Amino acid sequence: MAKRIKFSDLCTFTDKQWDATHTANTHKYTLFGGSRGPGKSHWLRWYAIYRLMKWAAFGIKGVRVGMFCEDYPSLQDRQISKLAKFPDWLGTLRTTKADGLGFHLSAQYGGGSILLRNLQDATRYQSAEFAGILIDELTKNPLTAFDDLRGSLRWPGIGDTFFAAATNPNGRYFKWVRQAWVERDFTGAIEHLEGVKDKFAYVKALPADNPYLDSDYWSMLNSLPNRLREAWKDGSWYVAVEGLVFDTFTEANIVSEEPDPELPFELGIDDGYIDPRATLFIQKKGTHVLVFDELYETKTLEEATVEHIKARCEDWGRLPEIAAVSHEATALRRRLREANIPARNWMSVKAGGGGSTRKQAIRKTRALICDGHQYRALHVHQRCKNLIDEITTGYRNKPDPAGGYQDQPADGNDHACEALEGWIWLRVRS
Repeated sequence: MAKRIKFSDLCTFTDKQWDATHTANTHKYTLFGGSRGPGKSHWLRWYAIYRLMKWAAFGIKGVRVGMFCEDYPSLQDRQISKLAKFPDWLGTLRTTKADGLGFHLSAQYGGGSILLRNLQDATRYQSAEFAGILIDELTKNPLTAFDDLRGSLRWPGIGDTFFAAATNPNGRYFKWVRQAWVERDFTGAIEHLEGVKDKFAYVKALPADNPYLDSDYWSMLNSLPNRLREAWKDGSWYVAVEGLVFDTFTEANIVSEEPDPELPFELGIDDGYIDPRATLFIQKKGTHVLVFDELYETKTLEEATVEHIKARCEDWGRLPEIAAVSHEATALRRRLREANIPARNWMSVKAGGGGSTRKQAIRKTRALICDGHQYRALHVHQRCKNLIDEITTGYRNKPDPAGGYQDQPADGNDHACEALEGWIWLRVRS
């Protein structure tokens, strides 16, 4: 009787790669990585082989899984070139009339195939069938591609089809990936996934989890600009966008800490109607400032927002001590005062020396986010999704025609940020 070949005889995984393997075995949708260097692409290739061999051990042979990248050159660089170096006794990389380009395992390993595809048009695969789907650099692909591919997860006789992906945290489409796997916030654009949210799992891996990295690679990581080093080396999902006004804001500023019910709280409000009216609930806690809740409303009258604020305050048994409100919001300030909430125009306190009050407010906010001693005095509760989204993706400086960015915010996705800046300018004394 032929000796049964074990996967561990073919491939050596790191402890973190085995962690990802066990997680992907028990969850439908697994994301591995979140930084550079932990061996993400290597894990994807060998995990595909692992699952094909596992199914073959149960008598299900000739199974197909799909390996995808955002375009063909990326597929060539990250996967095809690596699979081409696999030994012939394991399988062969070849193009067939039936399946196109793929890596086909030898019969003794089950005869399954890893079919290699690009995602320039994911709708092409709507009628395809894959027992597993693997995507290298998921954040470079839109949510629509993920949804199109999920419909192809099916194979006769297999009830444990899987989706596995690896990624750095700084691709163009990182926002929906972060929301689903890191934040686990199945609202908004991904609310259709709410019913399967328990099937999602994230295995964070860092370069330190890979014992095979050489000193040159570590030197490269350590010499990166702060923004990229936070993302690629430390795996932060909140510093990846270029030109952010608050580019030192990281996961370290995001907390699950709740406000102290015995302490007073205050409001920061940036007015709007077509644009959102952003209201932040803020508490000074001695050593730091906590933004613990938010309202983010469009096409809402002033009196309705005031009622919504009062409803949020019912559990406290008290109203906010003060509201720092944008200068143009005359009607809103009047409504707040009528509801016994003191309201002030934060721009009424001018910067000294004739400088820009807005710029000084931004600088003071930056100092609370992270000061020169690396102390982070601003904490934002993870439920404040709109504020976090603006800080980490939308609130950017204007591009400089000469290259880079000006130290001046561009108009746009800045409503909760302006509410925060205004409150800090009015209520935090340095």
